[in-house]
Amino acid sequence: MNKMLVVGGLLLALLVPSAFAGSQSTQAPVLGVELQGGADTRFDVKRRPRGLRGPRGPRGRAGARGPAGPPGSAGPAGAAGAAGAIGPAGPQGPAGPPGTPAPLLLRLSGDFAGTNASVATTLDGVQFGPYTNGGAWGGSVLYTGANGLTLGAITELWYTIMHSTGDDSPISSPYLRIFLESDHDVIFDPTECATKVPAEDTFINYNVLAATPTGTFRFDDDACGPGAVQLTWAQVLAAHAGRHIEGIYITTGFSGGAPLAAILRSLSVNGKVFRFGAP
Repeated sequence: MNKMLVVGGLLLALLVPSAFAGSQSTQAPVLGVELQGGADTRFDVKRRPRGLRGPRGPRGRAGARGPAGPPGSAGPAGAAGAAGAIGPAGPQGPAGPPGTPAPLLLRLSGDFAGTNASVATTLDGVQFGPYTNGGAWGGSVLYTGANGLTLGAITELWYTIMHSTGDDSPISSPYLRIFLESDHDVIFDPTECATKVPAEDTFINYNVLAATPTGTFRFDDDACGPGAVQLTWAQVLAAHAGRHIEGIYITTGFSGGAPLAAILRSLSVNGKVFRFGAP
């Protein structure tokens, strides 16, 4: 009986390390107790080789998904995309304030020219003449700075001029013409075919587009022929706004006055103010 207890205790002491060793991955030998055989060898402790590890069992089912982790830090910015198409033009804004007057022009150059030698700059402005016979002779100042614009693009036009005659001719006042493509012209005639007589020997500022309601324009009728039709600026634009400009002329002569002379002091076109002569 005591032998059995001793052997059982010894077996327990041997099995505990053996169980621990069995959890390792090595193939070290283990101790065992002989339970068979004769009485002399039964319960003997013997060293025996460890058996081979069995195959890995099947993988268990995946557990439930855990909660989402916190968001990671923002990555670097990507490259800029291609520029989009240009949008439609917005509405035109209100007109700005009047432009700054241009410097005094002591010579007719650049956008200005005289049509003949009777037109020249002086300290008082651009001198026309004198012409001994203003009905047969004359001259013009040509401005080309508006060339290429349509007639409808002219929003402001005025000139300041003084003239004098020896016979007080009622048709001697200097006039302005806008030449258009295909050899057409619009004439601004302050006398309205001699029905008005502008004052002589004083500078007059003619605001061309603010003509009287009765009309001070004619189309393709410089000579004021029989049945001449006087038009307002609105009537001119209604028929010819899309025609392109090929020159703006201010002319003295080829009308009347004996003798006739004039001085042009300034011209303004769409806010561009040009002054001639010395201050």
